[in-house]
Amino acid sequence: MKKNVGITQGAFSGAFSQICEILETNPVILDNENMVKDMDLIIFSGGADINPEIYKQANLASYINIHSMQRDVLELKVLEIANSLSKKILGVCRGHQLVNAALGGSLIQEIGWVKSHRGYHSLVKPEGIVGKFFENVNSMHHQGVLSEGKGQTVTSRYGGVIESTESKNIITVQFHPECMNDTQSSRFFQYILQEWI
Repeated sequence: MKKNVGITQGAFSGAFSQICEILETNPVILDNENMVKDMDLIIFSGGADINPEIYKQANLASYINIHSMQRDVLELKVLEIANSLSKKILGVCRGHQLVNAALGGSLIQEIGWVKSHRGYHSLVKPEGIVGKFFENVNSMHHQGVLSEGKGQTVTSRYGGVIESTESKNIITVQFHPECMNDTQSSRFFQYILQEWI
C-alpha cells in the first residue's frame, strides 16, 4: 500500500508531487488540518514569508498579505496536529522557517543584512541526515533562521544563518532539494520517501 505524503500548497508543490509519484508514494495537497491523520509524511513547502508575529518580531522586511497569513494559520494547525501524532515532517525554505519559528526559534527578515544567499553555496560542517546527502545546495531566499526551534538540532549553517535542523521526526532545510535535480537530492528523497517514513 502506498504511503500518503501531505504537501502544503506553495512554491514548487508540483515538484514535490512529481517526486512522490516517481518514488511510488501518494502525494496529497493539504487544504485542511483534518487530513493530517491520514498522512505518513507532511511536507511544508516554500513560498511567501511568514508573519513575524509568529516569532515575536515587528514586521521590518517581511512580505506578508492576507493570503500568506491565512496560510500561516492553516500550516500552524497542521504542524501542531502532525507533531502531536508524531508524524514525520519535512520543512523546506518557508517550511524550514515556519517549523523553527513555531517551535520558538527566530528569523532574520532580510538575509542581505548578513550575507547574500543567491545561487549555489557549500554547507558549513553538515551533519546528521542532511550531512549524509548534501555538500553544495541552491539558495533563493531573503529570510533565514537565526536560532533553531525547541527540540531541533542544527545540522548545517551558511553565511550567518541555519541551513538545516533535525529531530526524531522533523527535518528542515533552507534550500530547495526538489529543484536541484542532482544525485544529492535524488538520494535524499529516496531516503526520505522509502526509508525514513
